[in-house]
Amino acid sequence: MVDPLFQRILVRECRSRKIPVIFDEVFTGFWRLGAESAAELLCCQPDISCFAKLMTGGIIPLAATLATDAVFDAFVGDSKLKALLHGHSYSAHAMGCTAASKSIQWFKDPQTNHNLDSERMLLREIWDFELVNRISSHPAVQRVVVLGTLCALELQVEGRDAGYASRYGSSLLVKLREDDIYMRSLGNVIYMMCGPCTSPHICRRVLEKVHRRLEEFSQERKSKTCDQ
Repeated sequence: MVDPLFQRILVRECRSRKIPVIFDEVFTGFWRLGAESAAELLCCQPDISCFAKLMTGGIIPLAATLATDAVFDAFVGDSKLKALLHGHSYSAHAMGCTAASKSIQWFKDPQTNHNLDSERMLLREIWDFELVNRISSHPAVQRVVVLGTLCALELQVEGRDAGYASRYGSSLLVKLREDDIYMRSLGNVIYMMCGPCTSPHICRRVLEKVHRRLEEFSQERKSKTCDQ
């Protein structure tokens, strides 16, 4: 993950040069990282931000682009030539907007979202600390990043098994699917996400299965190494 300090400095430098700041919040928005937006985590407000995915609770596609008054006013005029002729494939349709309205209310209400700390307006810790620590200490794992609803594991690899194109963890993902756990991979990094309202008890059960499958995965890799 990118250092938040670097991101804040980058925003500051863009501001000093009058370069518009755009935040892609399609993945990070609506409590994915524990706060309502990544902008809140960074304490930086962009000129333009894009939202989707969790905006409707993942039920139906919907996307939205937000902009400051200064950006919006730059495209206001009587001529079509001045307009920003841009639109999402899924925007402003009735079903999506209805789902988004309900989901956003649900996420922000402590009565419906029991993971929400109403004083700080942040999600409480969803992933069990003891299990996360145990997984991060596993010899097959280089590091674990837990933030909000996200839990990412970087697998310990060397040489050609590292990098974005790596399929090193594919056998582990197959095993996890047998346990009804669907993780995604980005090279040798595998990650999973829960919803902002998901019970910590469910997350703990998921981590227990991940740890068990990691043990099997590690033994398989050792056996292959010995055979070679």
